[in-house]
Amino acid sequence: MTYLNEGLSPRLIPNNKSEEDRATSAFLAVFLSVTCFRKALMKSVGRNVRKSGKDTQAFVHPSFRGNYSKTDIPDGLIIHTKSNEEWRATIEVKVKANDLDLSQVERYIEQSLTQKVDALITISNEMCISPDRPPLRLKSSQKKLQKLKHYHWSWTYILHTAQTLLAREQFEETSQQFILTEFVHFLRDPKTGVEGFKSMSQNWKHLVDDLKTRAPDTPQHYFEEAVSDWHQECADLTFQLSRKLGQSVTQVIKPKPSSPEKRLNLDVTAFKKSGDLTALFDVNDGSNLLEIRLEVDQRAIRISKQFDLPTKVKTPYKRIEHFIGKFDQSDSETETGKHDGVRICAKWPYISEMTSTTLFSALQDSQNDELQKNRLINVEKDTIQHVELQYFPTKVASKITNRKSVITLLEDSVDHFCEYYILNY
Repeated sequence: MTYLNEGLSPRLIPNNKSEEDRATSAFLAVFLSVTCFRKALMKSVGRNVRKSGKDTQAFVHPSFRGNYSKTDIPDGLIIHTKSNEEWRATIEVKVKANDLDLSQVERYIEQSLTQKVDALITISNEMCISPDRPPLRLKSSQKKLQKLKHYHWSWTYILHTAQTLLAREQFEETSQQFILTEFVHFLRDPKTGVEGFKSMSQNWKHLVDDLKTRAPDTPQHYFEEAVSDWHQECADLTFQLSRKLGQSVTQVIKPKPSSPEKRLNLDVTAFKKSGDLTALFDVNDGSNLLEIRLEVDQRAIRISKQFDLPTKVKTPYKRIEHFIGKFDQSDSETETGKHDGVRICAKWPYISEMTSTTLFSALQDSQNDELQKNRLINVEKDTIQHVELQYFPTKVASKITNRKSVITLLEDSVDHFCEYYILNY
């Protein structure tokens, strides 16, 4: 390892003064100690590691030969050896509200190219859809710097990976399970500063106001910032949905663009045209996707999902009765009992528009044995394709204007829909 001048061994219980150094050291120590954790993270950057761990090394504050300032010393280094060939990745870490800096990332990439390092891994609270798609703003415009592989692990991604493994993995060594459990406690401590996406950009309120009036001179970068923020929030929602539903949830992107830049451009164009920010999530088997739509120009939220109807009965309204019976909470005095903001829609063969009514109305008519007369039912059809539940949270306009409140509102609304209309089904 002649390229490496020095590097410190990571410590499970570090005593460094710097918060970033403590986080880096603890993370790399757990990374080396817990087999399944190391394998999962390395797989996310395209590397398959051995169970023994003898093929993987990690260091804190490596210093490469050459004249570099103190600010250009990476926080960490991972070395993976396969067939006597070494794969090396430098690591740059940020904690709390400290965002990665493009100029610093560019210096690390240039340094890594010079030293023939294979990849740069950045770690921060900034979100991205997958490790191989770092936050778009961190992509250099210099083509020579785009030659190096750049991966990004958000702290939320690292935490989610650890929690998933603890929930599903059968640990051969209880010590590894204990170490990973303690690391999760460490990351979840507010003092550590690990958090998901919390706020839209500074220009959010101006953009919302402009979209309300369809102002013709809204700066292009307002839309680009909003879409980039939306991509981060969707990545965070993926983890939230996975935790809530107890299964792996993925975001579905249609059509799938060839690069993050094309995805941004396509989504900006769609956003400017519709005034909506939308996302699709696979919450079961690839069918009946969950759609989350932030209708920015209308200052509204719509969360919807299709459901297949029970097949025990054939009559359409009876099939619907069986379906909505799962949500009957007529004894509840809460908003959930009234199903505020929730509509049920029905799709009928050879008819483009769905019939609809409030879920509360359908339940009342069902209890009174009058559902067949409800406008939800198309009496001319003897078959039905599927139903869809749509949730429109109420009294949200002012919150959508606020760049922080809109995120809290969105996540609370998704949590509510999952709790009462996905988990209950």
